[in-house]
Amino acid sequence: MKKLLVAAAALSALVGGASAQSNVVLYGELDAGVGQRYTMNKTGFISNYAGTSRWGLRGSEDLGNGLKANFNFESGAIDLGSGAVGGNGGFNRQAWVGLSGGFGSLMMGRTTTPQNRIMGTFDLNDTADGSSALKYVGLAANGSFAGSRQNSQFQYATPKFGGFEARVAYVFKDDRGGTPNKNFIQVAGRYTGGGLTLGAAIQSKLSSAEGHRTGYALGAKYDFKVAVVSGLYTQRETKVGGKGFGLGVAVPFDQFTVGVQAARLTNSANASYKKATSYEVFGNYQFSKRTRLYAAYGNLNNKAQLLNGTTVDGVRMPTAKDNTFGIGIVHKF
Repeated sequence: MKKLLVAAAALSALVGGASAQSNVVLYGELDAGVGQRYTMNKTGFISNYAGTSRWGLRGSEDLGNGLKANFNFESGAIDLGSGAVGGNGGFNRQAWVGLSGGFGSLMMGRTTTPQNRIMGTFDLNDTADGSSALKYVGLAANGSFAGSRQNSQFQYATPKFGGFEARVAYVFKDDRGGTPNKNFIQVAGRYTGGGLTLGAAIQSKLSSAEGHRTGYALGAKYDFKVAVVSGLYTQRETKVGGKGFGLGVAVPFDQFTVGVQAARLTNSANASYKKATSYEVFGNYQFSKRTRLYAAYGNLNNKAQLLNGTTVDGVRMPTAKDNTFGIGIVHKF
């Protein structure tokens, strides 16, 4: 216990000392509760169901004339049940340095993709890992194109112009690995104004191999004040990944929000996945800006169970369960 207190004091001193020079912030999120994932056979402890437990450091230095140097380190997902950290214990969620100013911003390193930063808003339950209807048919709003993050990434973000913003990312093919392979190019843009949000993302063809193609996503959301309605259509960058759509509605009641979302894979080169369908029902109670309670239920049809299953001795096996539920708390600091 004494060693833990000493380590915490040292970290606080480090962050505090750095803050005087370059505005360093320690932040994080914690998620734990009780429930059953699609991969679990019975009810038990769950972590990272609605949020992602992690910690990070971000900061900036004012270089003058509106120019800033920025950085961000963010740990892998932390399983609060065991304390284990994903990504071999490293900063596998964010590890980048960059510049920002009147021209916009530039990030260099490992970070989330333009699709993640622009299109995630079209999932009305904050892209919940345990129940997201879109995710479980392979159409995740925040990362259906080759994942939600890329290594060795150069990403540029424009300034906001009258509610419009855009991002473009590039990764050299030699930094991506694998073969055959192409350079990673992804562009995403979003317009927000008067309750309306429109978004689009385009993913370049990532391989010259058969079955690869250009991917794209189109999203629309409108806040009617009494309800928020959202829709997303996506064509994956592979023909097996397929194409499909998701629809959702969320209704706020002061601090409480309830909603329902459904998603369907309308086409896939693998007939076993075609018409994979999922839905989720969710509720969130916001105690404060940093703390909320959540409850969610999700369901998969047979095709979606196969899509999210595992292959054993060449045979595709479905998920352990066709339903999931979770009740827990998310706290941010």
